[in-house]
Amino acid sequence: MQVSERRLTVRLKRRTNTKAELVAAAVRLGARGGPAAITIRAIAHEAGITDAAVYRHYRSKEELLCHAYALIIDGMISDKQHLVTSDAPLPEKLHEWVRLSYASFDRDPEAFTFALATPHVAPQSEHVATTGHGGLFLELLERARAAGEVRPCLPELAISLFSGLVLSVPRMINEGTLEGPAGAYVDEVAAAAWRIFRPASVGNEADSPV
Repeated sequence: MQVSERRLTVRLKRRTNTKAELVAAAVRLGARGGPAAITIRAIAHEAGITDAAVYRHYRSKEELLCHAYALIIDGMISDKQHLVTSDAPLPEKLHEWVRLSYASFDRDPEAFTFALATPHVAPQSEHVATTGHGGLFLELLERARAAGEVRPCLPELAISLFSGLVLSVPRMINEGTLEGPAGAYVDEVAAAAWRIFRPASVGNEADSPV
């Protein structure tokens, strides 16, 4: 390899590593301090670079946040995509969705909190209620509705009820009012989710989702 080629390779690696460090810094700040803590100056300080260096990689704070959000959410979608087309009954799908969600939180609480429990510009710009992670769940629910597995429910209400229930466990763990890991609560939360969506014709004996 020529000297110039080696130098180019090093510069490209540094650029990639710096972008990853900026994303990680933004995620840490957002998860710990909320949206007010995420500023260009704070991100630069957390990543150990200058403010100007941040703008060499991202045109704005919003672009950085959207990139960080997309990286995390894309991973979650990839983990759960198979549930939409699965032939399993809805109670089992809900259980697996909750299990995967809490495994993600237990693996990286800051990334999970940043993407799903921190209000910031990225989710609104992605119209998260109808696309992305939320859209995937609505697609799963629509297939279940077509199969007669759920009671009629407005999509906006459905996603609000389900997300509020699922996110309550990570939120309480973050606040210190509930002992982790989140995975210990999968069965209880999945059963509660099934009670939200099950048809009126299904009795209490079907509370268990597994």
